Amino acid sequence: MKRQILLLTAGLMMLTGATNTNAYNGAQYHSVKNGKQSCQWCDLKGADFRKAKLSGIDLFGANLTDANLAGAVFTNVDLSRVYFTGADLSGAAFIGTTFAGAHLEGVDLTIIDAPDANFETAYCDWQTKLPEGWACSGTVLEHK
Repeated sequence: MKRQILLLTAGLMMLTGATNTNAYNGAQYHSVKNGKQSCQWCDLKGADFRKAKLSGIDLFGANLTDANLAGAVFTNVDLSRVYFTGADLSGAAFIGTTFAGAHLEGVDLTIIDAPDANFETAYCDWQTKLPEGWACSGTVLEHK
């Protein structure tokens, strides 16, 4: 009987973990969304930052895979080495933001506003949609 309960519990845990694709850290998410603190290497996968207004925070190395950043405004935010794969950036503004070493593979950058943003050494691939005049040189993004 004990063995059956253990197997059932393990099976439920595996099933729950397998279906939870947006398992970001809630405390980290709320502190960033409220603009209270920087959060280097944070797990924010799948987080909802729609229409968020963030300024001057450091998100170096954070995981924003599959995050919703639609309509968000990032001002002077460090997004170096951040993972954006699958993120929705539609209508987002990145003012004076740095993307150095950020992973933008498969991301649509034609739908953002990025005045004075730094994309040097950001990674892209053949699926990355770039604004006119931009190029993916090897795997590094260049603004020509």
